[in-house]
Amino acid sequence: MESFFKQYTAAFDAFDAKAIANLYRLPCAIADADGVQSFTDRSALVSKFAANCKSMQAMGYSGARFTVLNQQQLGPNEVAVNIGWRIELADSQIDFRTLYICHRINQCWYIFNTNVYPGSFSQTP
Repeated sequence: MESFFKQYTAAFDAFDAKAIANLYRLPCAIADADGVQSFTDRSALVSKFAANCKSMQAMGYSGARFTVLNQQQLGPNEVAVNIGWRIELADSQIDFRTLYICHRINQCWYIFNTNVYPGSFSQTP
């Protein structure tokens, strides 16, 4: 999953809402600072990430780093992954964690569910 989340990070670093959305399967659900949302339409998902990218640019986003904290195979084509994120801004950092449920479809991984929650970037609490 490390390479998948490198792609995900690169899409955010490029502020490419379409590339971010393309890493999600439909339907999907996201629980983050925007609230709990479900998506069945690709254009609505792209709009959500375009707004996120615009907000990140306004905050002085300069990049993100992640740590795979743990992952659990749920089935042959499903995995739960906890990621610690560190977002670099112009004059500060934001750390948080995210639980992703990912599905493999035609040998490619996609995010089905995203739950953002408070926490540190590293394994230490």
